[in-house]
Amino acid sequence: MTYSDGTNSGSSRRNHYVGQPAVKVGSSNFDYYRKPKRNHGFAKRIAFFAYFPLLILWLETDLKIASGFDVLGGFAFTFLFTIVLSAVLVLLCSFSKRRGVNRGIATVLTAVLTIWYGVQMIYYNVFGTMVVVSSVTNGGAGQAFNSIDMIMTAITSRIVFVVLLFVPLAFFIIFGGKLFDFSKVKLKGKLIVLLIAVVFQIGTVLAVGIDRDSSDTKSNYNLYYGELQQVAVCERYGLYTMQRLDISRLMFGYKANIRTNSKPKNKESTADEIKKTEQKAQIMSADFSKLTKSTNNDELKSLYEYFDSEEPSYTNEYTGMFKGYNIIFITAESFSQYAIDKDLTPTLCKMYNEGFQFKNYYSPAWGVSTTDGEYANLTGLIPKSGVWSFSKSAENNVSFPFTLGEQSRKLGYKTVNAYHNHTYDYYDRDKYLTNIGYDYSAIGKGLDLGENVWPNSDLKMMQKTVDDYINSDSFSVYYMTVSGHGGYSYNTMSERNADLVKDLKYSDEVKGYLAANIELDKAMEYLLARLEKAGKLDNTLICLTDDHYPYSLDEFDGVSELAGHKVDTTFEQYKNAWLLWSGSMKKPVKVDTYCSSLDILPTLSNMLGLEYDSRMLAGTDVFGNKEPFVVFADRSWISQNGKYNASTGEYTAFKGAKGKDDIDELNNRCNNLFTVSRMILDNNVYAEAFGDTHVTGK
Repeated sequence: MTYSDGTNSGSSRRNHYVGQPAVKVGSSNFDYYRKPKRNHGFAKRIAFFAYFPLLILWLETDLKIASGFDVLGGFAFTFLFTIVLSAVLVLLCSFSKRRGVNRGIATVLTAVLTIWYGVQMIYYNVFGTMVVVSSVTNGGAGQAFNSIDMIMTAITSRIVFVVLLFVPLAFFIIFGGKLFDFSKVKLKGKLIVLLIAVVFQIGTVLAVGIDRDSSDTKSNYNLYYGELQQVAVCERYGLYTMQRLDISRLMFGYKANIRTNSKPKNKESTADEIKKTEQKAQIMSADFSKLTKSTNNDELKSLYEYFDSEEPSYTNEYTGMFKGYNIIFITAESFSQYAIDKDLTPTLCKMYNEGFQFKNYYSPAWGVSTTDGEYANLTGLIPKSGVWSFSKSAENNVSFPFTLGEQSRKLGYKTVNAYHNHTYDYYDRDKYLTNIGYDYSAIGKGLDLGENVWPNSDLKMMQKTVDDYINSDSFSVYYMTVSGHGGYSYNTMSERNADLVKDLKYSDEVKGYLAANIELDKAMEYLLARLEKAGKLDNTLICLTDDHYPYSLDEFDGVSELAGHKVDTTFEQYKNAWLLWSGSMKKPVKVDTYCSSLDILPTLSNMLGLEYDSRMLAGTDVFGNKEPFVVFADRSWISQNGKYNASTGEYTAFKGAKGKDDIDELNNRCNNLFTVSRMILDNNVYAEAFGDTHVTGK
């Protein structure tokens, strides 16, 4: 049979479509040939290579939008840094020759990534930080379980973003088999993908290093190589890169070093300098020059040089004011200045009105909620990012000779106890409180409150423990309370005191918060009454502050509701109350100096007449004639002259400021405080400098 184009029904017709076999259609008598369907194998392979980069970019973008991060600012770095991960996932999904196996692996990987990004989204919304390796390995699930009500609220409020996270997974399950051919990726293709990924990774890392000399706390270099800023790194480089850097820090340590100030300090004589010469520097006898020469550890050398060059604080009018006093230090769960009310919490109000009134006190929120707040309060150091700092210190038997627990034991206090009205080993509290000198009791370890409720009562804890020390010749006691713990819709203490707040013109959540803090006030009322009855009120110093601001109220804008206006989340959100009071005080002391939770230990050390080295702490004695400096987890800061927003790079001078800040110098100072604090923990510096003489409790 001859066709109009001159071909016949033989092989020449079948081969008309060069490179493709013709397809026979019809019977043998009336057969003809047509063009076959196009081979889509190449397109499927290309689509497969693009799938994981697009998936991760989708998840990263959704997480950033839901968390209020800047999406466009970090878009390029986020995408470029995920190429290596995408290449690895491609290789994992193409190792088998069986199409079904590869597709199954890809489905599982997609599901795992989706769920993990969802966990991070909700965790950040509740706790204000990201999940890191140490939070998972150290039992962070327990923290989340105790906040289940807040977690459910966070999921509900961000349900649109949660649903969007699962869109790629649903798409893949429905259309993946048709669009992606996992078995067609050849070895050559795999090698090319891997090579491209490596080239992009190297190029991106080199781009990060361009601004290595910048003092900007949020420079690309400082974010990538400096002390890990979980949230900022996630915003700039993406969640995957933040987690990679976190794991890298845990495995290989840090490369960050202490930076010297870009400009020398002005050494001109001033009235303050003259005044300092008449006072005694708060230092100890460590010979840092000798210590520098005696070690081969580069971090220790840089630390000793830093301490040797640091300006100390000095003795002052409050030095030794409470020397020989009994000590009661209370870290109150989620406490804030808004919980102080003459009608609802009269005892807290009395302590504030009659004691030291710190008008500009801040309690920054660090990476690991309560335990990091305790770490700052008790050690005067910034917690190390990416780990449970207190837990790590106990694991490595780190010495903290300036803590009140160790100081009290060395001074011969008869009773040195710590108490907590929750599970004894939560956050490894049984390990780190004993490591800093306290004999420790909590639920499951010598403390029975007679009821199984959540959270437990601060009042009952006081009633069960005061007799342990009230008749002692001298005592130093630490309490970590829990009645103020968030989810105030199911907080038992909120329910217990609900009648006392029912008529207040606040939302139910805010009422619940205030009601929970009434339980703390009842505990303080009982404590003061027992001290007075025992004749110990006038020679006991009581210090009370928070572990962190009441972040569980954020979801309901509760902090702004309590403040009566929209609260600034960079600075004002962390403004809090520090109650420092003794029955011996004749009149209140108003303090306008800017200070933070890091300053508590050096300030108390000065007032109690304790020996310490003011150069070796991140905080400073509020009254010690040293320039105030408040730092926050995002590297924003407040000085005596103004405040700097690290996220925006905006500096705001205070009205009537007597000086002008050098932004670069103070950025370096801020970075140094984080680096020095981390180095102290990692290298057990106090033991190296003074000998490992620390005492432990039980």
